[in-house]
Amino acid sequence: MGWDESFLSRVDSKSLVIGIVGLGYVGLPTALSFHQAGFKIWGIDISTRVIDDLNNEINPTGDPSLNGTIPNPNNEMWNITSSFSDSIPNCDVVLVTVPTPVNDNKSMDSSHVHDSGNSIFDNIKSNSKTIVILESTVYPGSTNEIWKPLIRKNNLILGKDLIIAYCPERHNPGDKENNITSVARVIGCDNEQIGNDLVSLYSELTSGLVKFVGTVEVAESAKLVENIQRDINIALVNELATIFPHMGVDIEDVLDAASTKWNFHRYKPGLGVGGHCIPVDPYFIIDKAKFKGISANLVTSARNINEMMPDVVSRDIIKILNHHYKDKQNFRVLILGWSYKADIGDSRESPSMHLYHHLKENNISVSCYDPYFSKNRLSDNYNFIDNIDDLSNVSMIILATAHSKFLNLEWHNYLKIMDKPLIYDGRRCLNITEMEASGWLVNAIGKPVILS
Repeated sequence: MGWDESFLSRVDSKSLVIGIVGLGYVGLPTALSFHQAGFKIWGIDISTRVIDDLNNEINPTGDPSLNGTIPNPNNEMWNITSSFSDSIPNCDVVLVTVPTPVNDNKSMDSSHVHDSGNSIFDNIKSNSKTIVILESTVYPGSTNEIWKPLIRKNNLILGKDLIIAYCPERHNPGDKENNITSVARVIGCDNEQIGNDLVSLYSELTSGLVKFVGTVEVAESAKLVENIQRDINIALVNELATIFPHMGVDIEDVLDAASTKWNFHRYKPGLGVGGHCIPVDPYFIIDKAKFKGISANLVTSARNINEMMPDVVSRDIIKILNHHYKDKQNFRVLILGWSYKADIGDSRESPSMHLYHHLKENNISVSCYDPYFSKNRLSDNYNFIDNIDDLSNVSMIILATAHSKFLNLEWHNYLKIMDKPLIYDGRRCLNITEMEASGWLVNAIGKPVILS
C-alpha cells in the first residue's frame, strides 16, 4: 500500500511492513530495532553467508552488541531473504543501507546504491506509492542522480508508483549510548507531508529527535558535514601531535591544559582514522567540489593528515627499534588491535592494516593479535596469532586499538617475556606513569620519543 492518508494510523498500529536492503553494520541493527518496535520486517541481502547466518540465528557482523538478538527464522514478523521479488512487493517502506566505498581514484563507488535501487524498482507494484529511503552516505544530489534514471527505465512514476526520500544512517557500532534506538535522525524528502509522516515512522525507531529538514539534498549534505567536521578536528590534534614532541612537549599535557577553557573541544590523537565513514565520506565532497571547479582545501588537508598517521607512527617505531637493538635485521613487533575502534570486530579502513604494511615495507617482521578476530577471518597476507601470551622474541608491542581487554591486561606479567620492555601507545589510552613505574619503556603518539 505504501503511502496514503492512512500512513500515520498504520505507523501507530504497527501494520506497516518495512524492508531493509543490506543487513550489515547499519542495516541489521535497523531491522532488529524496527522488529522489536513491533513492525513486520523483510530483510534483504545478496550475501549467502549473511542470509545463512541470520537463518541460523547467528550475528554475521563484528558488533558484539547484536549477539543473541537474532530472531528465530520461523517468526512470521521476521523474514530474511536474498530475493527482491519475494520481498519488495510486500513492503510499504524500503530502507536501503548498502555500502558506498571509494574507488581507487577516491571517487564514490555508487554501484551498490545503483544495483539495489534497480532491484527494488524492478519489483515495485504500480500505484503502490512504496516509499524507498536511502540511508547510505552519498554526495549531495546522488539519490536523485542515481535513482531517477532507473525509475524511468522501469516505467515507474514518482509520486504514483513510489516516493523516494533520504535519511542518513547514524549508528556507532559498539556504542551503547549512541545507537539506532537513541540517536537523532533527519529526513529529506521533496514532499513535505510525506517527510513529516516519515518523522513519525522513525520516531518509533529512536528515542532521539527526528526532524524533517527539507529536500533530499539537505539531508545528504548534513551527513557529509557531520563526518567532515570530525575528520578535521581529529586532523588538527594529529598534526599537533606530530609537532609538539619535537619541541619537547607532550600533546596530552597540552590538551589537559587547554581543556580548562569552557569552549575547548578535546580530541585524542591516534595512529589513524578508521571505519566506513570518516576515512571515506570526505572524499565524496572533495570529488564533487572538484567536478564543480571548486577547491575543498581544508577537507583535503585533513584527509591527508589523518591518512599519513600510520606512516608517522611507523617512523617513530623504526627510530626507537634502531636505537635499542644492535641487530637491525631481525625486528619483530606485535600489533595489538586490528579493529578500527575499541571492543568491536570491524576492520574497515583500520589504521592497523596501514601500519602493518608500512612496517613490512621496512623489513620488520609483524604479528597481530585481536580478540575479535581469528586467523580464518583474515587474509593469509597477515601474520595473525591467536594467543597474546606468545610474546617470545618480540622486540616491541604496539597498542593500536583500545580494546578493554588490552587496557585491563596484567602488563607486568609480560615484562620478562619481551626481548626489551618496549611498548608504543598508538591511542594514548594507557596509564603511562604506572607502566613506566613497573618497568616498561613507553613511547606514545604525541609524546617526545624516549630512547633510553
